[in-house]
Amino acid sequence: MIRFDSDNSGKWWEFLMSWKWPHQGFTVGYDLVVPEEQNEENSMTFFTILIYLGPVSLIYNWGNHDWDE
Repeated sequence: MIRFDSDNSGKWWEFLMSWKWPHQGFTVGYDLVVPEEQNEENSMTFFTILIYLGPVSLIYNWGNHDWDE
């Protein structure tokens, strides 16, 4: 995992890589997950892009702490 937090601007991002054995699942494609309307007071707002390359998944999350206010 690689992560960056900016104290000045409140922006952050992280990059993750995940592995599945081929008998557990083999997917090629992508997903874009956007935040929905906040129902809880302290829940975090962030975006996610998932890229599926067979048994490997690349995950990129980013957000801004100021979006929660």
